[in-house]
Amino acid sequence: MLDESQLPVYVQYLCHLRSAPGMWERYSGSVEVYAPDTATDHEVFEKAVQTLSRTSFPDRPSLSSWELERVERA
Repeated sequence: MLDESQLPVYVQYLCHLRSAPGMWERYSGSVEVYAPDTATDHEVFEKAVQTLSRTSFPDRPSLSSWELERVERA
């Protein structure tokens, strides 16, 4: 049985990204995501792309559709 000290602590991140060059309209902005406090920048980036593909950009589900600028804890 897990006790509370073994559960991951989730924190809010701002993932700043932009669309990769291509045939679609350019987008540059940030996405708020929650991830474990031990998450790498790449893991946060993956969550941000999943959020974008589920909401505003269903036509861009691939990581290669986006370029990571930076990740910061909110």
